[in-house]
Amino acid sequence: MVTRIGALALADFRERRRRPGYLVVLLGTLALGLLAAPVGDSRWEVFQVTDLHGRYTSGYVGTVTALGGAVWLSLAGFGIARGTIGRDERSGVGRLLAATPLSRVGYLAGKFVSNLLLFGSMLLALAGTALAVQLIKGDSDRVDAVRLLLPYVLVTLPLLAAVAGCAVLFDTVPGLRGGLGAAVWFVVWLVLVLGAQAGGGPDLLGMRRITASIREVLAAGGRPVDGVEFGVGLTADNRVLGTFDWPGLGPGEAFGPAATGVLLVGAAVGIALIGALWFRRLDGSRAHPAAGAGGAIGAFGTSRATDPTGPADPAGGAAASSAGPAGFALDPTRLTAPHQGRIGFDALLGELRILVRGQRLWWAGVAVLAMAAAAVAPDGPSHAVLPFAMLWPMPLWSRMGHRADGGSIDQLLGACPSPLRRGLAGLLAGILPALAVAAVPALRLTGAGQDRAAAGALAGALLIPALALLCGSLTRGPRMFQTVYPLLWYGMVNHVSGLDFLGVSGDRAPAPLAVAGAAAALAAAALALDAIRHATR
Repeated sequence: MVTRIGALALADFRERRRRPGYLVVLLGTLALGLLAAPVGDSRWEVFQVTDLHGRYTSGYVGTVTALGGAVWLSLAGFGIARGTIGRDERSGVGRLLAATPLSRVGYLAGKFVSNLLLFGSMLLALAGTALAVQLIKGDSDRVDAVRLLLPYVLVTLPLLAAVAGCAVLFDTVPGLRGGLGAAVWFVVWLVLVLGAQAGGGPDLLGMRRITASIREVLAAGGRPVDGVEFGVGLTADNRVLGTFDWPGLGPGEAFGPAATGVLLVGAAVGIALIGALWFRRLDGSRAHPAAGAGGAIGAFGTSRATDPTGPADPAGGAAASSAGPAGFALDPTRLTAPHQGRIGFDALLGELRILVRGQRLWWAGVAVLAMAAAAVAPDGPSHAVLPFAMLWPMPLWSRMGHRADGGSIDQLLGACPSPLRRGLAGLLAGILPALAVAAVPALRLTGAGQDRAAAGALAGALLIPALALLCGSLTRGPRMFQTVYPLLWYGMVNHVSGLDFLGVSGDRAPAPLAVAGAAAALAAAALALDAIRHATR
């Protein structure tokens, strides 16, 4: 049993590390390590201690990079950790596993271990970056491997184990597999990980032990500690900071964080395996009643055609008689020249249907409430409700730039004469929900004489769908957008310079014309990529 779980986890990890999303998150992790402990004149910080900055000892560098990795990977890493069960279902791997004695508990355990391997590989790279930073900075040439790695073992790894377990759990709940799951996790991340810094709830980041140790060092050096405050998050500080010498957490101080870590890892295992209570056992032998002749039940109970794409046409499109649902024939020639004059409007309606497909009535009700809340009168130089209302359509935007359930649909659409027209239709379909949320607040801002804020809201409404289209076109999936957009949104609400795409910070925000120009550039890149793919098909 253990051998089969290990083999599944290793094979799954090897497959995922070759994906573009893994490289993007890994590069982001290494970049964060350099920002957490900059070696030049950078003013960026990840760990803030009021107006102080620690000398680059092994313990300090290891702590700040481990904290930064915990915050970053618990959000960005979740995006690449989840989705493997659905991928097994679509690729047919699940049907192969159905022929093995692997139980559903063993399958979920393998996915959990695979997620741990995914995070562990990134933490090893981050620890190597921390060591290089210490040696380059030169504050201390004495390398203490224990104090350098202890924060990773006590803080980051247990937290990421919980993230790995939640990723498996989300994959077993059909309603949380898509964009809604990404939005739900973002809220969970805000409440738990960032709430841990405020001193309430579980100490997931080990802040109590770390801050207590630093206060002891500061008090021993004669510094007042009453007004010292701590925080974790990427910020820029242009002040001249004082320095303090903190050796980091030692083995004698590790009992409290270690106990929390053990409990967190135990909870992570339980979270990952609890889905076995409702997750169907991998069984590809039972025929689905709706599959009919030539169909077979998928590994997770989904009816799948034995040949979903059909024979390829020599010209590069799908075969003219690709089988559609309920026995209807899908003829790509009907989408070509005879309807060329109105295919733009038809394509727009089709893309809108794709975006809203599968959304429940309650989701639409909450969307209406979000738009109503965003329509309230602004009470300042920006609209306070608009950024939160802009989170709800994220499941729709996650579907842009790719066909998650494409099958033969991509080949069928490949017979259409204009990929540019299809791409523009997809872009407009994504812009419509954004404008539905931003239009009334923009009118209210204009009525209040806040023209710049109104223009910023409309420019931001153009930027988000363009970003979604490019992310979907690059990776052929939703994960990249589901990772990048929450980070961009978080930077906006925290007034990070250059990231305020909705103009909530007033005059400090980027000019609306610059945001609109960035949206046009992102959209042009996505459309060009789609045209290149179409030309080389």
